[in-house]
Amino acid sequence: MENRDQELIEGFRKVCQSLKLYRRAELVDENGDALIDALYVDPLPANKVLSTLLEPHTTFLIGRKGTGKSTLFQKAQKDLLQRQHAISAYLDIKTIFESSQVDPAFAQRIDEVSDALPRQELERFLLHKAFLESLIGAIKEQLKKRITSSIFARIRETLGGNIAQLDAELDELAGSLRIPTFDNAVGILRARVKEARTDVKAAGMSAGANVGPTPALTIAGTLSEAESISESSDFTNILFRTLDLKSYIVKLRDLLSRGGVRQLFVLIDDFSELPEHAMVFVVDSLLAPLNNWSEELVKLKVAAYPGRVYYGDIDKTKIDEVHLDLFKLYAPADVSSMEQAAIDFTKKLVEKRFAKFLPGRMDEVLDTADGAIWRELFFASLANPRILGYVLHFASERSLIKGGKISVRSVKEAVRKYYEDKIEAYFGLGRFLHSSFSERLSIYSLKELLEIIVNRARELRKHSSEIFQKISGTPPTSHFYIPTSMEGILQSLELNFFVTKYFEMADRSGQRVSVFCLNYGLCERYSIRFGRPSGEREFRLYFVERVFDYAGVIRAFLNKNQEISCAQCKATFEHDQLDALRMYGMQCPKCRGDVNVTNLSLKYESELRKVSDQILLGRTELGILSALNGEDDPLRPKDIAAELDCSYQLIGRRAKGLEERDLIVRDRDGGQRIYRITEMAQDAYFADASIAPLAVD
Repeated sequence: MENRDQELIEGFRKVCQSLKLYRRAELVDENGDALIDALYVDPLPANKVLSTLLEPHTTFLIGRKGTGKSTLFQKAQKDLLQRQHAISAYLDIKTIFESSQVDPAFAQRIDEVSDALPRQELERFLLHKAFLESLIGAIKEQLKKRITSSIFARIRETLGGNIAQLDAELDELAGSLRIPTFDNAVGILRARVKEARTDVKAAGMSAGANVGPTPALTIAGTLSEAESISESSDFTNILFRTLDLKSYIVKLRDLLSRGGVRQLFVLIDDFSELPEHAMVFVVDSLLAPLNNWSEELVKLKVAAYPGRVYYGDIDKTKIDEVHLDLFKLYAPADVSSMEQAAIDFTKKLVEKRFAKFLPGRMDEVLDTADGAIWRELFFASLANPRILGYVLHFASERSLIKGGKISVRSVKEAVRKYYEDKIEAYFGLGRFLHSSFSERLSIYSLKELLEIIVNRARELRKHSSEIFQKISGTPPTSHFYIPTSMEGILQSLELNFFVTKYFEMADRSGQRVSVFCLNYGLCERYSIRFGRPSGEREFRLYFVERVFDYAGVIRAFLNKNQEISCAQCKATFEHDQLDALRMYGMQCPKCRGDVNVTNLSLKYESELRKVSDQILLGRTELGILSALNGEDDPLRPKDIAAELDCSYQLIGRRAKGLEERDLIVRDRDGGQRIYRITEMAQDAYFADASIAPLAVD
């Protein structure tokens, strides 16, 4: 019995792990075999999301962390292996971009050299080179998988050898990237005439002998002096290093077409992890040109976060957008239909994993007697697979290991722990972010706004109205609404899972509004009942009761904490004028200067000023420390990468810098690299936890 229980615990660990690390690199078993076909669940009926992704045109896959973007890419690549005339290439664009960046000290030296490429042109050149090298490497990887994907493919390759020949030609194309090419930058040849005056003095002597009837010897000498004047014309050629991206794509198209490949699906991951300036640079210099003149070869598939997308010259009318977050995924159904579709998806995610790792034993782990567990898991995760994995993992620590089943109560406890460990830490670490003081102040401005929203939700628990009087017990106050035009104000809070857009509907006055919900774990933390009541007809419009209109609350906060001013004439503007300013490109109507928006945090400014610049870290480095601080055991780079939605190579590079600062220890376990957080890092970044929790009444 004990062995069987251990088998159950280990099997459930795999269930949770396959959800927690919902990233392409992790969906393999202990033998390295892909599990994607066994575990994949499409959020929509008839595999609608996957089918859209496999259409031969540009697609943007938009969703927050953990919604399954990378897993969709993995499933798409697996299915594309079965298409004879198509091939795919998975590229981590953040890793490519960072590998193409010039060291700041070296860049400064380049700027001092007059004959060097301008820094922007050098970065463009290096980005194109890194992208093409990664692209060819990814294609070669898929070609190898195609050979091994079936016995018939291996037989065809043995008889024909087409893929082996294509592989060699791709190597040759990649090698050509290392051979410098130059173009002449001269537009007009201008002759520069030089006059040369030369004085020549020459002396010479000759001797000769004649052998004949009368032998003779002759000796002669000469001395001459002359002056010569000459003119010459100089032409200067200016050469610069080039890499013609278009010609390489044409060469690549020709190579692939000889191998029978007519479509190249380029899967771009981690796009929104790029800094904003880098996002613009990557689109303008790389993705837009590829999309616009690849002659039907390249089909771009870009994974991005909502609100963190830049299209540049990519024509939005000619692309697909697939959204993976709750509302946009299941709209335009009514609230009940949306909730049921999301509950069904949540249930299928769990059932698929039990079928693989613990067949026939789900009822031993989950209390499914009345079906309430599925609704609770939906509320806890809002159909986000990664959050679902964490909630189940934390719930098992409270129930399963102690011999019980995971129940509604244990899910509530688990989602609160997830909020406290993974979500709330955003504010605690935000003060250490290596950015301008105003940017860090902006983070704490959001914290102040969230505190106001949470305090309002807590106040409404005691609200008295005809509708509220029909509710048994404490009324749910987890949801609120604002005009759709105000959604952008909550964008950062939503991206970090403090709030989520739940639905769109008309309010009591007929205005279209956006309904948001607070994080379920936050609600458990601050005693706010989640959801909406049932049983009465009037409850259908519960979310748009007038007391849940937070537009006035948010406007009052912005008027107090947001400064809108002209950088040139110092004129200031009210928040209500912001939309009009945006229509005119954020230009001051008085002097045409640039208008800036600054988010202030009057409440937390003094706390932020106490933080020394010496301990500030980048966002990725702070994420590594946070991941390590939340675990008792050491973590591998790929475990951290899966949680942070980035590549393990990026984690490896950043970890070296953290070790140099004595913030982590890099060790090995059976040949695998593992990381542990140091006591010094815990004292510096996590000892004072007082600033992370919300200040609520």
